[in-house]
Amino acid sequence: MRRTLALVGLALVLALTACTGLPTSGYVNPGRGPQVDDAQAFAFVPDGPQDDASPAEIVEGFLRAGSGPADDWATAKLFLASGTQWDPRARVTIDRLADRRAAANADGTGVTVSLTTVAGVDANGAYAPTASGSAESLSFTLARVDDQWRITSAPDGVVLYEEVFPTVYQSASIAYFDPTWSFIVPDVRWFPRALVASRVATALVDGQPSAWLAGAVKSAFPDELSLVGRSVTLSSSGVAQVQLPRAALSLDRTTLDRMQTQLSKSLVTAGISEVQMTVEGTPVPASEVSVRVTRVDPSPAVVTTAGAFGSLTGDAVEPIGGLSAAIESLAPASIELEADRSLAAVRTQQGAVASALADGRTFLLDERSGLIAPTIDAEGEIWSVPSTSPTQLRVITAEGVPRNVGNAWPDASEISAMQISRDGTRVAAIVTVSGTREVWVAGIQREGGEVDLGVPHVLSFSQQGAFDLAWLDDTTIGVLADVDGASRLRELNVGGRGTEAAAPDGATTLAAGSTSVRVLDGTGRLYSRRGSSWTLVATDIRVLAAQQGTTS
Repeated sequence: MRRTLALVGLALVLALTACTGLPTSGYVNPGRGPQVDDAQAFAFVPDGPQDDASPAEIVEGFLRAGSGPADDWATAKLFLASGTQWDPRARVTIDRLADRRAAANADGTGVTVSLTTVAGVDANGAYAPTASGSAESLSFTLARVDDQWRITSAPDGVVLYEEVFPTVYQSASIAYFDPTWSFIVPDVRWFPRALVASRVATALVDGQPSAWLAGAVKSAFPDELSLVGRSVTLSSSGVAQVQLPRAALSLDRTTLDRMQTQLSKSLVTAGISEVQMTVEGTPVPASEVSVRVTRVDPSPAVVTTAGAFGSLTGDAVEPIGGLSAAIESLAPASIELEADRSLAAVRTQQGAVASALADGRTFLLDERSGLIAPTIDAEGEIWSVPSTSPTQLRVITAEGVPRNVGNAWPDASEISAMQISRDGTRVAAIVTVSGTREVWVAGIQREGGEVDLGVPHVLSFSQQGAFDLAWLDDTTIGVLADVDGASRLRELNVGGRGTEAAAPDGATTLAAGSTSVRVLDGTGRLYSRRGSSWTLVATDIRVLAAQQGTTS
């Protein structure tokens, strides 16, 4: 009976999840920053082993019990023979419900589980998709214990159906600083819901950035400083307390304030609004530092069909200082604005990359064949690359001094679009590998005068028809695609899952807004999306500019 109820409960959870917009295949809701997740209302209470269960049933029950992390997966451990070593925290394998199969050998002492994986989460909580249709086999050995089958050897980690995963695990962001200590850079991780606050604090204080971000971000927490205990406790006033060793008292106030900022920004994504560092129960004096925001100016920046460039306010285009005249003189096909609007990166209609400065000057930067739309980094330099030579990426000063970028998009044969995040630490691109378009993101590493990309992290192994992208916020990349003649907007979470929805017909350009997504179509119509609805904003627009945030 308990087993029947558990299966009914699983069906109910999946049905409710589907009702809130989480499909059973393809892209799934990633959210935009901290949100209330309907899945939080549910918790799995898996069954333990049933009497006289077959070896395959024991393994199947053990895998289902991975959905119950309570008491360190106590229910799952009931399926193990005494003394069997198994680490449930080592990894999460996320697979498809319809494809999982368990088959026992003739004498029942071995069971092989075949599954199709869609993603995985490592021991640090880092999420990574797998290539479409990836097959995996897991091997288990069993023995009879008190006349019942029990597992004597099991692969470390848990296996969860993709529909179940967001109910058991929750996303949260580990907050790091950019190299200038000006921006907060989120490193999205996934942890069991009941343990999320403690896992976030441990990951920040004792851990390291995700491998692809290493070298691109900084942490104020010294390497030698460790969390005391492995939990976040609540004081009588409801303040979350993070216990640090006495060595923290020797740190200077600037470092402590940055540590406080990282903790507060990290734990707020786990639902904790107030955080206090303590040493032996005594609060450490520290306060959050001011950080720059990454929002975009609420007014779109456009070029009209008449050739005028500026900020679109209502039906009027207001010129931007001396920048508008400089941009207009270049006959732009694409534009990206620096945050303070003192500089623009332009691809001309002739295919060259140029810079336009607010003092009216322009510089021709790159005349190589087949250049894609350029992007601007946090140093005010412009990145340019030919579509058929991704490794030939260059960073060029506004006045034309070039440098090559090391480790640029290895193994990619083509690059279709590229943009740097508004905090300046990451660059995203649509690349082609072995004939398939993928979306990659890489950390930007600077040392001395050298610029390199970190090891690329794949956000999606298959992006059919993708041709443009934009950072929509600090954790979400929008990807514009044409699929069988229909425009689609995909939103990929940097460190998680994604959504897909229709975009206006004939969409050609994607850009972020302050609280919206903007799309320009091939007939000059500019649309803005808030929520799920697209609204026509303007007509007779020739170019929609990307914007690198604001100066606040």
